[in-house]
Amino acid sequence: MKKYLYDSTDLWYNSSSTEEIIMDDKKNIAVTGSCGFIGKHLTDRLIESGKNVIEWDLRTEPPTDVSHFKTYNIDYVVHLAAYANVRQSIKDPEKYWKNNVELTKNIQDICYHSHIPLLYASSSCIHNWWLSPYGTTKKVNEITAHKEQVALRFTTVYGEGARDNMFIPKLLNHEVKYVTNHVRDFIYVGDVVDAIILLMSKDIRLLQSSYDIGTGIGNTVSELAALAGYTDLPIKDGESCEAIDNTADNSELRSLGWEPKINVQDYIIKKTIPH
Repeated sequence: MKKYLYDSTDLWYNSSSTEEIIMDDKKNIAVTGSCGFIGKHLTDRLIESGKNVIEWDLRTEPPTDVSHFKTYNIDYVVHLAAYANVRQSIKDPEKYWKNNVELTKNIQDICYHSHIPLLYASSSCIHNWWLSPYGTTKKVNEITAHKEQVALRFTTVYGEGARDNMFIPKLLNHEVKYVTNHVRDFIYVGDVVDAIILLMSKDIRLLQSSYDIGTGIGNTVSELAALAGYTDLPIKDGESCEAIDNTADNSELRSLGWEPKINVQDYIIKKTIPH
C-alpha cells in the first residue's frame, strides 16, 4: 500500500472559520470535474454546507459525461472539468482543444441560454497563453464566455489530492530530480475553495469577468526545494512552454473580502521537519 506523507487530517487549515454565505436560492449546484483535485474539495465543502451537488465526472458511479451536460433543476454551475497539463498539451493539442474548448463552449452556451450563472476554470497561463496549447485553450474559453460567466484564473494549486507528478507532492514524497528558478504562486486548495464559494455568494452580475486566484506571493522553485532539504539538486531552465513567473494579481479578489490562510513555506516546513 502506498504511504502518503501528508493528509487532510493533520492539517491546521480550518475551513469552518470561513464565512460561507452562499445565497439561499442556490440549492442545486452542478460541479463538473467533481472527482478531480479542486472539484472534490469543492464538492465536499458544498455538501457539508447543505447544498445539493449534481456531480459531472467520468469517475462518479455511474459515470456522468460532460459532453451530455444539462441544467435541469440547476441553480448554479461550477465548471472545473478540463485537462490541465501544459507539457502534455504540446504532445496532444487536438485532445486539449476538444476537451477544454469545445466542451467548455457547449457548457457556456447552455448556461447562457438557461440563464444560469457559471464559474469556470481558467488559469494563470492566460497571461502567457501563446506559450502552449493549454494556455491557448484558456484564452479561447475567456473569449467565448457570455455575460454572467466568470473565469477562475488559478495559479499553482497544491494540497491533499493533488496529482503525484506535481511539484509539491513530489517534494514531499522525495521524488524531485531537478529544480528550476521559475517563480510560482503556490496556493493551497482550501484557499481556492474559499475563493470559489465567496464568488458564488455574490451577485454574478456585479463581478468581474475573471479573477486571478493565487496568494499574490511568488516563490522560487529552487528555494522551496532547499527549504525541504534539497540543497544539491541540479537546476534546469525548464520548458519553453512554461511561464517564468505566474504570481497572481489578486487585488480584485481581495477587494471582495478574500485572503489566503496557508503559506506554502509554512506548509512545507510542517510536512518535512519532524515535530
